[in-house]
Formats: sequence, structure tokens, C-alpha cells
Amino acid sequence: MDSIKNKKISSIFYTEIAEILHQEFNNENREGFLITLTKVCMNPDMTFIKGYISIYPFIKENIFKKIRSKSGFYRKLLSKKLRYRVKKVPKLDFRLENSFSKKHFIE
Repeated sequence: MDSIKNKKISSIFYTEIAEILHQEFNNENREGFLITLTKVCMNPDMTFIKGYISIYPFIKENIFKKIRSKSGFYRKLLSKKLRYRVKKVPKLDFRLENSFSKKHFIE
């Protein structure tokens, strides 16, 4: 069960992670793909965050691997941005959102 504090902190992390991903891939977006942070789930003791992302128009495995490998770097950026708002920045893990399946993109 999510507490009110957990929901508020999750929304703060959602906006900051989305901004970091936007800044990271805005300059490299010459290939025509779009990365969207769809949801952030935090465990009750606030030590771990799962960020669900979707990559449009199709899943690029190298982009997803790059995001997952840089999760420690993103955590460091979050700690710099949120140093006065939260005491400890949780560990980050990124997962692919399953709302889109490959059948939507077959023409």
C-alpha cells in the first residue's frame, strides 16, 4: 500500500527522471525514436525505484541497454538535483513498458 509520502516522492522522482532522459536523448534523437517514462514505482521502504519506459516506434535494444547501464549515473544526477528535498536517492532500475506490442507496428 502506498503512503501519501511515498506517492509525493514518487512524483518528484518521475519528473526529474523524465527530465534527465529528455536531456540525454534530445541531442541524440537523429534516428527518429521517442523515449517516454511512463511510470515510476517505489518500494515501501524507499530504497529502490522501477522506472518503466517505452521506446517508440519500436524497441531499440541498444538504447534500452544504454539506459540500464547508465542508471548509476542517473542516480548521481538525481542526488545533485534533489539534495535539499530528499535524504537518500534510491537505486534505479529501468524496465520496458508492455502496453505496446509488436503487432501494433506491423503494417
